[in-house]
Amino acid sequence: MSHAFWGGRFNPILVVDREEEARRLVDLFRVDVIWPIGDSEEVKAFPKKFPYLINPLFHKTLFIGGANERKHSLVLDVHNELEHLRDTPEWRDIKAKGIRLYTWQANDPLSDVFLVQFGAYPDVQDTGIDYRTMLSQAAEAGEHGIDEVAAIPADVLDHPSIAYMARHGLRRHYTIRTGRDSPGFFVGSASNVDDLVCHWNLRACDIPLWFVDPSHLSRYTDVIPAWEKAMRELVQHRHEWNRHLAMWTLRDNVDEAAKPFGNLQLMRSHVSEYLWNGLNVVAPLMHFGTASVLGVVGLDSGKPKVSFALSDKPFSGDTWFHQQHLVASVSFVGGLYGDERHTFDLPYVPELNEFYARTVHFHYNRLRVEPERIGVVIDAVDHDSFLYALPVDELFERVFAMAGYKTKLSSGGLITRQLIARLGGLQSARVFKIPGVRRLLRTHGPTAAFTKKSALELIGSKDPNNPDAKFSDREDLYIEQRPMGTKLDPGAVFEYLVEKGLFRIGAELTCLNCRMTSWTALDVLKQKIMCDLCGQEYDATRQLVKGTWHYRRSGLLGAEKNAQGAIPVALTLQQLGANVHGLSHDGAYSPSLDLEPKAGSKLPKCEIDFLWIYPRSYPDKTQVILGECKDQGPIPFEEFRRDVENLRRVAEALPRERFETYVVLSKLAPFTREEIELAKTLNTEYERRAILLTARELEPYHIFDRAQSEVDRKHHGGSPEDLAAATAEMYFQEQ
Repeated sequence: MSHAFWGGRFNPILVVDREEEARRLVDLFRVDVIWPIGDSEEVKAFPKKFPYLINPLFHKTLFIGGANERKHSLVLDVHNELEHLRDTPEWRDIKAKGIRLYTWQANDPLSDVFLVQFGAYPDVQDTGIDYRTMLSQAAEAGEHGIDEVAAIPADVLDHPSIAYMARHGLRRHYTIRTGRDSPGFFVGSASNVDDLVCHWNLRACDIPLWFVDPSHLSRYTDVIPAWEKAMRELVQHRHEWNRHLAMWTLRDNVDEAAKPFGNLQLMRSHVSEYLWNGLNVVAPLMHFGTASVLGVVGLDSGKPKVSFALSDKPFSGDTWFHQQHLVASVSFVGGLYGDERHTFDLPYVPELNEFYARTVHFHYNRLRVEPERIGVVIDAVDHDSFLYALPVDELFERVFAMAGYKTKLSSGGLITRQLIARLGGLQSARVFKIPGVRRLLRTHGPTAAFTKKSALELIGSKDPNNPDAKFSDREDLYIEQRPMGTKLDPGAVFEYLVEKGLFRIGAELTCLNCRMTSWTALDVLKQKIMCDLCGQEYDATRQLVKGTWHYRRSGLLGAEKNAQGAIPVALTLQQLGANVHGLSHDGAYSPSLDLEPKAGSKLPKCEIDFLWIYPRSYPDKTQVILGECKDQGPIPFEEFRRDVENLRRVAEALPRERFETYVVLSKLAPFTREEIELAKTLNTEYERRAILLTARELEPYHIFDRAQSEVDRKHHGGSPEDLAAATAEMYFQEQ
């Protein structure tokens, strides 16, 4: 069946009796659809164990058409391939090599090996399409029989076959890293289904292998040396450490399995169920071709929407094939700059396929998330498509739903979000690197008024908690554009804060009637003004002439309970975004979230100060960074203990097969020894999750500028793994 489909060579075969291995293969091959072959209840029930792999085809068969109609394949097939290749120089070259259609006797002990190696098409009665005649006529192919006792001729390697046509024109895409893929031989028994399926699946990983059955070694006398020579030439372009050939087998005695090859230099590769865990053999993303198009971005119901053409199709788009389906694998460059509330970078969590489809596309069953890409199921004649950007808040809701939580943005999170928006984006929060700015916010509460002179003194003075720090250390910090060669000064910092709306300008005036002093904003200031305290109007002209401007926190920072806590959160997010490679560009973050466990759950109800989700290249898992941020003030140890325990429970609740979780504990003062010992318990024997950050790491531009004497030079803070390793080295004395 797979040989009838263009690309079918890369379909894995799942044996449902071996469920654990089958599940590994589903993950390894990033399967789009599981199609049952056979009538047993176990086979028909198996796809239901993967409810997120929704069948995108309307019909429950792969070939449709009435009794008097020509049949159609619902998947891109060899017919489409032949139509696309017709009259092309590429097709003329293939024909010149001489396509062969092989036949063999049904009682040939190697018949199933030939079925895999040379290919065959399903019976016309099953599909309604005579693919063999179609290929024979288009390629002027010759029929070649294989003698059931004679040696397999070496020239079978020189001619394309049915198996070749099922993979022609497909090549690996760079987004999936290469795993173990040494070509060579597979040793097994032609009568053993497990061996045949294993051989097929290794070849479906784009590993060229020739099946050798030692019980019929005389049949391979010509083909083994010819195949070995061809494979040596195939790997010549590789790096010298990866030029070896391999002998793959399911047999426990690998040396015994290698005996048929005599003195050939072959690497022994034993195949077990763990070979399919994604850390050894990797199934590449095979594609027909790529095209770059200019998308049109607009707003639809408040969400960014990009529409794009499906141009330069590397397959036939003739209307005859309007019912044939394939995947358009889409990635984006640009389009959402400055919009931190939406994303096109979907974490590779296939369990969320239906959610992604309903939110990002239209058809609930026509979208598949892929590593670093979005797969849209299209039919061959589609000429355009569209995708909506995913709201980040909805993504977080779904991710935490997998952990058993309901989420909502907390009041502190709302303030932090608005603070970042008011500043103009996450990287604008670098102004909080200046200790004097944080001291200014701590010193004056939401109702206190102060003068510019006192503000500049606080911004420019030394930090009593850190006598070695001084404003001159920040003179090269860029909080906004300024002429090259000029230094940052406290006046420019204060002007920036006022312009961004963190402080409002006004005047402190004494009412001539009640003799009480109050602050009045510049926007409502007049020479004759109404007193807020007694309600009487008075003339403030002389006070305005003699007085000076006074400043107060804006309404944004007016909530005393939450405003101060927003500063370390914004600063920590800014520093992570600036230092962790790709985090700000590809990741999605949220400030403080309230987490409420679902009914019946024993998880704790808690708040996390921030969350960052970072999709990574396959097969690496999506990284989740959970954060708890503290200001300079003293922290009750029991409160710290509760926060650490809550973060541990949340981290462990996220599915490990999809997420790699880290916990950031940031504090604008040094950690105590008790806090460090407690944070260490976040790590386990096999994983480091704890990341500790203080003002020492948050204030410099590069995260370890001030800690160079304590951390190995190999640590740059460019990844969560690196930050966790540096934390273990600096605080836990672990190399």
